[in-house]
Amino acid sequence: MNVRELAILTLLSEGELSVKEIQEYVSIPRRNLVKTIRKLEKKGYIQEKAYVGDDVIVEITEYGLEMLYKNFVYLRDLINEMENVLCSKFDC
Repeated sequence: MNVRELAILTLLSEGELSVKEIQEYVSIPRRNLVKTIRKLEKKGYIQEKAYVGDDVIVEITEYGLEMLYKNFVYLRDLINEMENVLCSKFDC
């Protein structure tokens, strides 16, 4: 899972959002955002909830929350390791 996908799932873990709202938060061009959202939907991480005009409201699924948590644990440990390595070199 890439950082863009993690950012979208993190936003959706707080509640459902429209594609336009997600775009405002993550500053991803709409075309790329729609591709990423479709990819997440295909994997079962998110689902469409409703249509409002030309916009789509999406929400995270239980499976998406599980995957977000798995990545959180991995990234948390990675950040701790990075801190140890970098601070030993740069005197943090």
